[in-house]
Amino acid sequence: MAVLSVVFAVIAILVPGPGFGTPPATKTIMIPMRDEVELSTDLYFPDDTATDPWPVVLVRTPYNKEKLRKYGRYFSGHGYAVAIQDVRGQYDSEGEFELWINEKDDGYDTIEWLAKQKWCDGKIGMAGGSYNGWVQFIAAIAKPPHLVTIIPVVPMTEPFFYHVYPGGMFHMTQHARALPLFGGKHSGNAPAGRLVRDWRNQLDHLPVIDLDKKIFGGEREDWRQHLRHNTNDSYWDRSNYLERLEQVNLPVFLVGGWIDFAGIATKASYQHLKNSKNEHIKLMIGPWAHQTIGSARMADIYFGEAAAVDVFALYREWFDFWLKGIDNGIVEEPLVQVFGIGLGRWLKADTYPLPKTSYRRFFLTSEEGANTLNGDGKLRLQEPPSGDHFDGYTYDPGDPTPSLFFDAASSYGGRVSRRQDILVYQTEPLQESLMVVGPVSAELYASSSAKDTDWVVYWRMIDEGSGEQRLIGRGTLRARFRNSSRNPEPLESGKIYKYTLDLWHVGVLIPKGWRIRMEVASACFPEFSRNLNTGGNNETETEYIAARQRIHHSREYPSCLVLPVVDPEKHQ
Repeated sequence: MAVLSVVFAVIAILVPGPGFGTPPATKTIMIPMRDEVELSTDLYFPDDTATDPWPVVLVRTPYNKEKLRKYGRYFSGHGYAVAIQDVRGQYDSEGEFELWINEKDDGYDTIEWLAKQKWCDGKIGMAGGSYNGWVQFIAAIAKPPHLVTIIPVVPMTEPFFYHVYPGGMFHMTQHARALPLFGGKHSGNAPAGRLVRDWRNQLDHLPVIDLDKKIFGGEREDWRQHLRHNTNDSYWDRSNYLERLEQVNLPVFLVGGWIDFAGIATKASYQHLKNSKNEHIKLMIGPWAHQTIGSARMADIYFGEAAAVDVFALYREWFDFWLKGIDNGIVEEPLVQVFGIGLGRWLKADTYPLPKTSYRRFFLTSEEGANTLNGDGKLRLQEPPSGDHFDGYTYDPGDPTPSLFFDAASSYGGRVSRRQDILVYQTEPLQESLMVVGPVSAELYASSSAKDTDWVVYWRMIDEGSGEQRLIGRGTLRARFRNSSRNPEPLESGKIYKYTLDLWHVGVLIPKGWRIRMEVASACFPEFSRNLNTGGNNETETEYIAARQRIHHSREYPSCLVLPVVDPEKHQ
C-alpha cells in the first residue's frame, strides 16, 4: 500500500513482549575489521555466571546502537548473547561512513569475530529493520560460515532504482530527509547535517544539484555524488545485491508492511530469494508502515485485532528453532502470511503471489477526454475498440504537476479538478467486492514530443457514497529507463512506446459500491525532481522545454491497470 511516511525511519517500532527486562551483564567493546578499523559494539549476556556458550543475535545499525537496547534486553532475557553495533563511521565506531558501501566486509568480519569468542556457541542470527535489514542481506551474500539465519524487517533494497531514483526519477524530498540520518559522526542524539528551516520552499530551484546549499546550508558530497550518477552505473554496483540474493541458501524470515514507504524492497527481495530454490523463506506482510510493525493501528485507522502481532515473540521462535534447535512448530506454519486490509484477517499460503491469483486488466478509455476529474476517463474490463484513441496533455517543467501523494491529501480534489496535465480514469461503482493481493502494475502505451520525459501513475479507491478517497499505490518511470536502468535510451518524437510501471504491491479489500480510480501525469513535484524534457542531465542542467504527451488506449495500444485478485476463502 502507499506510503504514509516519507522519511527513512530510524528503525521499526516493535510491539514489546515478555523478556524486556534489564540484563544483568552488559559491556561495550571495539571489534576489529580487516583494515584495523574498530567498530563499537554493545554486548548483552543472559547472566555473568553461565559457563556454557550462547548463540548470538547481531544487530548492525547506522542509527545509534543505544536506541536499540530493546533487542539486547529481550533476546538476552531469552537465552541469547546479543551484539548491537554502530556501523563504520557512525556514532562511536571508527572509520568513515559511506552509505551502503562497507557493510558487506564489515558484516562478514563482525560475524566471524563473534563466532570465535568463548561465550558464543558458533551460531549467529541477525535482526533489524530498514538499513538494519539491508545489512543482513548484504552480509548473507558474503556467506560468513557462522551466519545461520536472518530476519530482515522492512529492509531497504538496491539504492538506485528503488530508493534514490525510483523508476529512474530522483526522489528529492525523501533523499533530503534521509541523508541527515547518515553521513558522519553524531553528537548525542542529534544527527549531523540537519535540514535548514523551510527547506521545502526552495525546491523549485535549478539546478537540482545545488539544492544541497538550500536544504542543508552548504554543499554535501554524498548528495552531489548521487546526483552526478543518475544512471545505474558502476558507482551503484558496489551496493546492488538483488540478483545475488539468488545465491543465499540460509533461512530468511522477511517482514514487511503494505503501507511501508520501502515496501517495494520487500516484494523485490522476496522475488529474488524465491529464485534461490531456498526452501526456508518465510514472508509476513502486515497492514504496517515503516514504523508500526506489529501494530493494529496507524494514526486513526484501526485494522482489527488480528493485525496486532507480538513480532519479537515470532522472531524469538524463529531463532529458537534455527539457533537452538527447539522444535516449536514455526517451520510447520504456512511460509507466507499476508494481512487483508478491510478483510481483517491473515491470508496464508506457501508462495507469493498467492496461488490462483487472477490478474485483471482494467483498460483505459475516454470519449471527450480524461483531463481533470471533470473528464470522462473510464476504467473498464472490456477491451477497448480499435482506432486512434488517446488522451493528451502538455507537461511544462516550468509549472510541474504537483504531487498527488499523501502530503497533498488536503488539496487533492482541487488539483485533480483543475490541472489539465492530470488524466483521470475510474470504474463504475463495483458490483462486487475485490480482494486485491499481490504486485500491481500499470501498462501505458504513450508518446511524447520530447527526447525524454517522466510518467507517474497513482491508483486509489473511492467511496461512492461519501466521496472519500484512499490512495493505495503509486509508480514512477523515467522514459529513458523503460528497458534498462543501466542503458538509457532517448525517445523518438511522437513514437508510441510501451511502459510498465511498478505500482508496488498491496493487500486490500475494495468494497462493493466503491470505485477504482487511476491518475496519469508526468511529474510528482516536489516529491520528485522534474524531468526537463531535453534528454540531458535533469539534475545538473537548468534549461527545459514543454512536452506534448499522449496516452493511447485502443485494441492496438491497450493501456491498463493490472490488479491481482484472489478469493480470500481459499487462503484461510
